[in-house]
Amino acid sequence: MYDPNWVELREYTPSWVEEFNKEKMVICDALGYTALNIHHVGSTSIPCLASKPIIDIIVGIQDINKFKVEDINKLESVDYVFRGNAGVPGRLFFRKGLPRAKFHLSVATLEGAYWNKQIIFRDYLRTHPNDAKEYQDLKVKLAHQYVNDRATYTNLKDPLIKSILEKAYLWRPPLSEK
Repeated sequence: MYDPNWVELREYTPSWVEEFNKEKMVICDALGYTALNIHHVGSTSIPCLASKPIIDIIVGIQDINKFKVEDINKLESVDYVFRGNAGVPGRLFFRKGLPRAKFHLSVATLEGAYWNKQIIFRDYLRTHPNDAKEYQDLKVKLAHQYVNDRATYTNLKDPLIKSILEKAYLWRPPLSEK
């Protein structure tokens, strides 16, 4: 039986990149020119990093406030389920896959605060293996401690994520904040 609170980490697999590339085409076909840029983000986008087997995708659009009901319907037509902002300002959130999500899709203003945070965090960990290892070690430890408590697992990662983001913003400041 599926438990939505269960935390499952897997070793990095290159097939996550292939899965992202296939899904990117599905999203491009659905949204057309509304999608200005699409990136693979999150732990599955960072080589050698253990991750929950969920592909995180971010779609950059001109203005999140102008994302229309028709655009939501286009994503729903390719099996995405709209979840509002899921408690995170600056994005619209969709999931795909049952019973467990295979894809998490965030729609955000291109080069806005949420967009920049996702891209800079990914790029920093891709180029700073010591920080990536520290993040992975924490994830593995927490996954073992809180295997049936996804919320606590997620919340306890926050201090390290914030620390890494501080370094990342010094390393490469955002181009703009729309």
